[in-house]
Amino acid sequence: MSQPEQGDDRDQLLADVSEMYYEEGLTQQSIARAIGVTRSAISRMLSEARRKGIVEIKVRRPLRFDRRLEAALCERFGLEQARVIVWRKNDYNSLRRYLGIAAARTLRELVSPSSVLGLTLGTTIAATVDAIENTDLRIARVVQLAGALGAHVLPYDGRALVQRVADALGCDAAYLPAPFIVETKELAECLRRTGSIQEGLEMGRRCDVVLVGIGSASAETSSLVKGGHLTPEELDSLVAAGAVGDACGLYFDMNGQPVANDYHDRLISISRKDLLAIPMRLGVAGGPAKVQALLGALRGGYMNILVTNSATAAEVLALDEAQRAGQPDASANQQRENTDDENT
Repeated sequence: MSQPEQGDDRDQLLADVSEMYYEEGLTQQSIARAIGVTRSAISRMLSEARRKGIVEIKVRRPLRFDRRLEAALCERFGLEQARVIVWRKNDYNSLRRYLGIAAARTLRELVSPSSVLGLTLGTTIAATVDAIENTDLRIARVVQLAGALGAHVLPYDGRALVQRVADALGCDAAYLPAPFIVETKELAECLRRTGSIQEGLEMGRRCDVVLVGIGSASAETSSLVKGGHLTPEELDSLVAAGAVGDACGLYFDMNGQPVANDYHDRLISISRKDLLAIPMRLGVAGGPAKVQALLGALRGGYMNILVTNSATAAEVLALDEAQRAGQPDASANQQRENTDDENT
């Protein structure tokens, strides 16, 4: 590369230096000689280029999988497939990102250009969509399975996630033009009879594969509570009825059975029956706050393909074994104590 001309501005100079270093593989010393500055000046320029966003560095951590835990999960819960990433860092945000990457890679193996993909909601599903945007995955249509969470489009809202996938993959999109939850059962029934909402729900029934996020029943970690779509008192009522987690807002108990509560009558989303009828249900969840919820979801058949991390998989298997043996549930206290910022 030729030396920058005298009239070039600072950002152009930073871009020239960055290209010489990162793309052409020149040393800082050789760049310094070419430009006529000191090596330390080149080092400062490279740091400045990163601060200004002229240079963006991405670390692509290679994923490692625990085949023993994958086999154990498939055998114990009758899964068709499991992907268990080996993860030792105590950082939920990073874990969620890599769960999304693993889920996107798994999804790529499941779909074809004619597939219809259903999306639930939640931050782990959002992380999966982040990863999908960087793939050459091809599908025919993406479908919103739960109503909108509010007037403001949240990054983990099903409507926003469907739009992002449609834009990234160039596929058709089907939306559910309704709120996620309404005030009364009667209003929900009235809305479900509306033509456009009926059409959206019918689109959900036609999905070949669905991405399922698993939420916990903890007010500290529930994105539904944090977003104001479920009050702490309503969640307390669900927990008192036995709820340990939810899938697409559908709360279930430790055995995966629906929790009897009028909350579900007010939802505008895919039904449990229709969700479980989708042939490929790819569940994505991890972290200590999701152990009980994930066990309930596995027992209830909310997924037949799972992406999780090694520590979570081991705890789910241990909790299931302990409950089968009639031992006390030690994970409940651990889950209540966990206040990490983990959302659905």
